[in-house]
Amino acid sequence: PEPAAPPTPAYACLETEAYAPPDARRFETRLARLELGARQMRLAVPYQEVTSHLVYLPPNGGKEGAERRVAELRERGISDYFVMQGDSPLRWAVSLGAFKTEASARTLAAELAKKGVQGVRVLPRGPQSNRFAYRFRDIDGPTRARILEAGRGMEATILHICK
Repeated sequence: PEPAAPPTPAYACLETEAYAPPDARRFETRLARLELGARQMRLAVPYQEVTSHLVYLPPNGGKEGAERRVAELRERGISDYFVMQGDSPLRWAVSLGAFKTEASARTLAAELAKKGVQGVRVLPRGPQSNRFAYRFRDIDGPTRARILEAGRGMEATILHICK
């Protein structure tokens, strides 16, 4: 009898969504049992955990521009602001408040717009880190099912065709 031919890969390239580091470690441990070798690759995906929302006027014209914006705010009766300094892209921006929720930040932005303040923006803020996605090459149907089983119970285990 002739040996059975290996299964034909049904998927040239599949990827998962990005896992938080603890789930990524758990998923990798489970994947190790599948012995995928070079057909498996981990990808670092930049991620920002949003912990607050900044309501601000972007920098425009350096220190003099910030002083003009502050004068406009005072004319409109707004006294709760802070001119941002330091060495960042927001240097000379005018902070109008920081909020835990985006809804609260958007409410302030709408109130300021009603008072005639133009150019108000809301910026999500928080620490930058990495999450991890996984790419699989030349995967057959049964192996795809085993990958999904390895990620059962983890939100990021959604396989889609590579972009």
